Amino acid sequence: MDEVADAVELVCKEQKGETLRRMATALVTAYLQTKMRDARTSVALYSISSDVDGAKIVQQIGTRMNKAIVRMLATSCEPLMTDPQLVASMLQGAMAGIGRRLVESDAAGEQFDVFREELVFVACAYLEACSARLPVQEDVIRKDAAKSLRRAARA
Repeated sequence: MDEVADAVELVCKEQKGETLRRMATALVTAYLQTKMRDARTSVALYSISSDVDGAKIVQQIGTRMNKAIVRMLATSCEPLMTDPQLVASMLQGAMAGIGRRLVESDAAGEQFDVFREELVFVACAYLEACSARLPVQEDVIRKDAAKSLRRAARA
């Protein structure tokens, strides 16, 4: 687990001042490559993470990675319009989910590149949306909600 956190901290330092797209690509790639280096150990760590002491260790490492990601995002040449802490947490959740899916898969080697590429796509799209939050989104949501309410009233 420390190895993954070390890799995340290093890549976050290396990405200082880069675009959000480059940050996302480097972060996802480093996280998944490190996680998959020893898939058996990763699987074993998931089983002990439900233990009280294991959960505490996982939380500490998660906090460490979160701080590194937040620091990295703060240096982007494209400012975020969403709280960097929240953005970092969302990225971590996505990476952890895909990482776990890969380490528990019988075909992880075959799926790695595809899952990495798709996770990079998701992370980039999310970061792009977080850097250009437009109030128009709320209008679209309200209009959609109003349409749904009108349809429900007619039924």
